[in-house]
Amino acid sequence: MGLVSFPLLTRSLSVEEYGLLGLVTATVTIFVSFAKLGLQSSMLRFYSEAQTRGKDALTLLLSNVAGAVCVLALLGAILWIFFALFIVPLLNDSPLPYRRMFLIGTALVPIKIAHSLLANLLQADQQSGTLGKISVSEKLFRLICLVAIVLSIGLSSERALMLIITSEFIFLTVIFYQSRAYLSQVKPKLQFAALAPLVAYGAPAMMGELTAVLLETGDRYVIQAYLGAGPLGLYAAAVNICMYLEWVLILALQSAIVPHYVKLFEEKGRDETLSFLNDAFSLYIAVAVGIFAVFCVAAPQLVLFLAGEKYRDGLIVIPWFAAGYLLVGSISIAAAGVFIDKRTILLVKWTMVAFGINMILNLIAIPRYGLIAAAVATFIAMCIRSIGVYYDAAKTLPVAIPWLTLIQALGCAIPAYYLGSLVHTSITIINLFLGSAVAGIVYVLLMLSLNANLRVWVFDKINSIRDK
Repeated sequence: MGLVSFPLLTRSLSVEEYGLLGLVTATVTIFVSFAKLGLQSSMLRFYSEAQTRGKDALTLLLSNVAGAVCVLALLGAILWIFFALFIVPLLNDSPLPYRRMFLIGTALVPIKIAHSLLANLLQADQQSGTLGKISVSEKLFRLICLVAIVLSIGLSSERALMLIITSEFIFLTVIFYQSRAYLSQVKPKLQFAALAPLVAYGAPAMMGELTAVLLETGDRYVIQAYLGAGPLGLYAAAVNICMYLEWVLILALQSAIVPHYVKLFEEKGRDETLSFLNDAFSLYIAVAVGIFAVFCVAAPQLVLFLAGEKYRDGLIVIPWFAAGYLLVGSISIAAAGVFIDKRTILLVKWTMVAFGINMILNLIAIPRYGLIAAAVATFIAMCIRSIGVYYDAAKTLPVAIPWLTLIQALGCAIPAYYLGSLVHTSITIINLFLGSAVAGIVYVLLMLSLNANLRVWVFDKINSIRDK
């Protein structure tokens, strides 16, 4: 629900309630990933083509997507209710609170399906700035409402879930209003000839997204089964901190860069696109490794400051998940051929392989080694997925791995993390900010002294700010 809301949730709810809330929202993500049929990926890929062919082609595309969304939202809600009534009681010895929470969450499924498709419509037209403003406004609204609930009637997992539903619905109407210029001439319809290429492209992307979500969240069911709700809450808090890294860095990058290089490919061709991707990949590594070093220093202190000492035992999983998310983020650049050449089946293949390995490792190791086993298993699976997708995508669009930049970044990150972790006082907030500052400053200074491309990029940014 946002970094600012995190302490309100973790401190107002018990560890068990927080774990249950996380389990419901993670399961919603799984259902929504399946129910969308990958049409959001099709929107990103086919929007530019339809726009190039003219207004009628674009209207036809949007009309069929709108019709499909209506059908998929209904089917998704029906499947969710079936899951809540018949599957959830099998997952826990005390099924009533679990089933009630899952039934309340039913409304989230159609809302999130519609929200995703409309958001990707704006992304396809490179309106990321508008989406960013809506996202910030939504988080601020949730925070205000959450504070009001905590101060007035007290917070429970059910009230937190109902707040999420209300917030998502309100801002679904906002994003629908922002999309009115695209949808003013659109009448929902279902035409096989128009939907077939969208589904053919989107279905593999859906399987890739679904298995990716399962890869990130499937271990929560294993933890719930073997260790119980308490350890699940500890695990969820640590992973959620890492997921903020994913949302802020990885998803923001993907939403901005994929439409850009797809459009660049359509207009300028393969060679210019490849040149752009090589430069972007080198810059990503230089920045991402530094963020990883700072995050590993800051995140444990942030959890303790926001959530309290009761979540300390879950901190050991943070570095593993943070590293895994940065690997996943690199796919949007390094494996661009998957998106440009419409070969999303590669995402499906390698994500399914990674998911299978992850679940096997979890089932074997969690009963013996606990939470750390879940984190290491997920990291191994994310490595396999990233390497596999890159290897296959590079056969047609060989984005070069900047080995020199990677070696420089890792060499700078080690002393940066070590010096940042040496900061230790009796005050957690000082450890957080001072340790992060030390790690960040050391990394930046070392990388600027070693990497010429990063120096050029930084100085160009500084000069552009001065010119303004």
